[in-house]
Amino acid sequence: MKKMLMALAIPGLLIGCSKDDKPANPSKNSFFGMFLGQSAHQITVLNADDQPIANAEILIGDALNAPFSGNFITTDANGNANVPTEWTSAEALTIDAKGYVRATYLAQEPGAVTIKLRKSVNKTQYEVKGPTTGLPIQDKDGWVDFGLVMPAFSKADILSFNLDNVISAQNDQIEAMGQKIDVPANISLPSQREKYALFTITLDKPNYRIYFGQDGVNRVFAAKGRFPFKSTVDALRNGADFFDLINDFKLTGGAIRDVDVKSASTNLTMPTGELSFKDPKYVQAPQVRGDEAFMALGVANQQGFLIPTDVKRVEPGQKMAINTLPGAENFALGIVQRPKEKGDRMSATLIPFTGTVAPKMLPLVADPVIQGDELLLPKFNSVEGVNPIATYTLLTKEEDVKQGSATVKIQTPQWEIYATTWVERVKLPEFPTALAIPGTKRWNVNFIGSQTASQVPAGPAIIDAATHVTHSSISF
Repeated sequence: MKKMLMALAIPGLLIGCSKDDKPANPSKNSFFGMFLGQSAHQITVLNADDQPIANAEILIGDALNAPFSGNFITTDANGNANVPTEWTSAEALTIDAKGYVRATYLAQEPGAVTIKLRKSVNKTQYEVKGPTTGLPIQDKDGWVDFGLVMPAFSKADILSFNLDNVISAQNDQIEAMGQKIDVPANISLPSQREKYALFTITLDKPNYRIYFGQDGVNRVFAAKGRFPFKSTVDALRNGADFFDLINDFKLTGGAIRDVDVKSASTNLTMPTGELSFKDPKYVQAPQVRGDEAFMALGVANQQGFLIPTDVKRVEPGQKMAINTLPGAENFALGIVQRPKEKGDRMSATLIPFTGTVAPKMLPLVADPVIQGDELLLPKFNSVEGVNPIATYTLLTKEEDVKQGSATVKIQTPQWEIYATTWVERVKLPEFPTALAIPGTKRWNVNFIGSQTASQVPAGPAIIDAATHVTHSSISF
């Protein structure tokens, strides 16, 4: 059952560490988590709610007293620090504050600037659980009906990469024909019976459970889906890969709810029939290498959040219908991967549906290389019509967190670096108060392109203009 349901994970290959996003203002706590603006003769540091961050530490340059003495400053109670007059050329600007992700902006020009930091991931995990309703269950009809519950996504989440936001890293067990079967925790399988050969098999896991990294209001999306039971089981028993079966999985509807998380566990019944994904639009697949696969997803904008409406594997040059949400702003999300390859290498594009769309994809790139104290980034060529607008690198730490009774590993952001072009190497500044990060770590590299803009200032404009991302990583 786990392998049958893993096909539902495809949209989540684009999901970043977004469990802390709040629906009140989705762009504030996004993949980039900051913006750069202007404020006369001062550096101003704010949080996602526009509140000043006092005692934030700011380093101008690559090390203490380099390139000038007095380049390490601290914000006051209003989140302000005076811009040193000695700052006369483009330098790395690094900001650190307790409870926030340290951030560096490469080649920042001298002058007044306002910066927003995003909060660190909270190791305290808040559970939301309950049943899904509205599934068209009919015993022995040949179909398995399921609810798939997940956090709602911002555009930046869609263009980032965290599988666990869509298919839970945890499992719940059900029993069928005397055997224990693992089912991802965020799947709901209301009781249903299906025939296989001479046997009638009962599937019964009515409740989903998901986790958020912060309390307060969070937005939840539940999708309604189904897959053919016997043919899927037969194909898996014969060694089929879930990429080969993805077109048999059908998302037909869904619903969105906001939940106010105030305690360790919150109950939430999720309907699945309020939205209907029945408006077909067409995607034509690009040519890809023989070891690569192209998938197309429908993605609908709902009050600033994006929800998946369909997913299909499309062969090179083939045109296929993708179901979308009538009346909504709908996008085509294209993904290129190597199904047989381990790791998270991926290329993605998110473009509006305008007739039949034929996405151009950035190439898959090699993993970065650690050389001494530098990170060497892969070199590659863009494709016609896609302009390089940013490089985003993120250093994460692997940590154990408790989710219910289980301990799971998550990647928590430690240090993010932004550049407004595609760069070939990254070196962390020698931040005076930085401590060594113990344990297993990962460098995530994202090259961001746009077919609508050629130059974009750092900040929300990058998210707005981004249409393409190609991603790789290295653990160490």
